[in-house]
Amino acid sequence: MGLFPAGGQVEFEGKPVPLNEPRGCLDASLAFVSEDRRGVGLLLDESLEWNIAFPAMQIQDKFLKPLLGGLVKWRDEKAIRDVTLKYIDELQIKCTGPRQKARELSGGNQQKVCLSKAFALEPRFLFVSEPTRGIDIGAKSLVLDALKRFNRENGVTVMMISSELEELRQTCDRIAIISGGRVAGILPATESSEEFGLLMVDQVR
Repeated sequence: MGLFPAGGQVEFEGKPVPLNEPRGCLDASLAFVSEDRRGVGLLLDESLEWNIAFPAMQIQDKFLKPLLGGLVKWRDEKAIRDVTLKYIDELQIKCTGPRQKARELSGGNQQKVCLSKAFALEPRFLFVSEPTRGIDIGAKSLVLDALKRFNRENGVTVMMISSELEELRQTCDRIAIISGGRVAGILPATESSEEFGLLMVDQVR
């Protein structure tokens, strides 16, 4: 999505995706939740509502209202507050309110804000990388449930990258094993642990 140079070609809905252009990916209705929530995922010194709404404001002109007959646009504070409260409720974000700074939250709640930011973009394809890394068991369950619900209720394809096989099996329909930048195999999530083990062992020989 632009952080590191990418090679190869990707098409989404029959159109090429500009892999090294973050704005192009967002314009193509792709969203990405990084495993590095504190480094690149959040504006740590900004409020929850600014973290959640800002990307959609910048990319899609959401949460803005026209002024002076449409000559200028300004923040729609009510819309921003409403969407923030919605995700605080749906994802059970533990905070003092929409204006609390992101750095003051626990790791699990910061991750929920990262998901909320992506959900607010209403993407048609969502990438999430290591979504449960560094958070407690209770928060892990809430994060995975939120991803499954977002997929189910919105018909959005979610691609989850994780080193936790059991979490993938609980969350995904299919699991691809990647080795050396190539797909070594794809198995249904219901496949036995032995089959997954055999496929992974074959790749390290």
